[in-house]
Amino acid sequence: MMNTMQHDANGTTSTRDYIRQRADQLRARRLAVSKVMIILCGAALVLTAIPLVVLIEQLIVRGVSQISWGFFTQLPQSPTLSAPNAVGGVSNAVVGTLALALYASIMAIPVGVLTGVYLAESDSKFAEAMRIVAQTMAGAPSILMGLFAFSVFVKYMHLGFTALAGAFALAVLMLPVVTISTEIAVRNVPSTLREAGLALGVKPHKVSLRIVIPSALSGIVTGSLLAIARAVGETAPVLLVIGGGYINEWRPLNPVSALPLSIFMGAKSVWPAQRAQVWGIALVLVAFVFILSLTARLWAGRSAKGRK
Repeated sequence: MMNTMQHDANGTTSTRDYIRQRADQLRARRLAVSKVMIILCGAALVLTAIPLVVLIEQLIVRGVSQISWGFFTQLPQSPTLSAPNAVGGVSNAVVGTLALALYASIMAIPVGVLTGVYLAESDSKFAEAMRIVAQTMAGAPSILMGLFAFSVFVKYMHLGFTALAGAFALAVLMLPVVTISTEIAVRNVPSTLREAGLALGVKPHKVSLRIVIPSALSGIVTGSLLAIARAVGETAPVLLVIGGGYINEWRPLNPVSALPLSIFMGAKSVWPAQRAQVWGIALVLVAFVFILSLTARLWAGRSAKGRK
């Protein structure tokens, strides 16, 4: 009897030792795999950051020297053999970019917000189809929007190259971004708020307008700012339809310039001074997009803290 008990005890001890040894082996293997994956992720991060750091360094080094008060206030000039460095400024491109962003926002943001609210509040087949269309448009090449605006405004409506055509192309680009971000923001609103409004006898559309949208405002603003930042940096859509210009023009039915268009035209120039000025324009454009993106992130973070 005693021998049997000792044998069982020895067997139990050996089993525990085996399990403990096996667990230590598995833990060591997991730690090794984890370290390898951390190293690979770090290497991928470094490889990704190197081109970005080099690009930012080149923008700052080459672009800062081009920035001056006259850069923002003067109109562009055409260099000549007697004055090869007379390139002027880009005030027309700054004015045109701000005008395009304003017109595109007026077109896209209200429609995108209302569409996003509808997609979040409805489970119909039409809403599902609209959601698929919005997601497809979000990944569509931007040049297609420019071709669409060119076909509608320049060819079909015979309005010519105008700021309105460029704003329409940018609005089509912004629309899916605003729609998707609004839908996500509205879906994140607690259902208890809707139920409380409906329980008080408020009509469903008033619940959406007065309760749901204000509660989702931070996400809507963030998505709208990110959409504007994307539109401001787009070259392909505006290249085909805004026409360009050498004056400070902002009226919707007239040709305007834009910062991406100025970069494109300056990069093709045979004059070294104009090619050098491209770095300054690119720095201003990147800074503008960065400020918009940073504002959107800060707004979202502040709103999240406020909700907590």
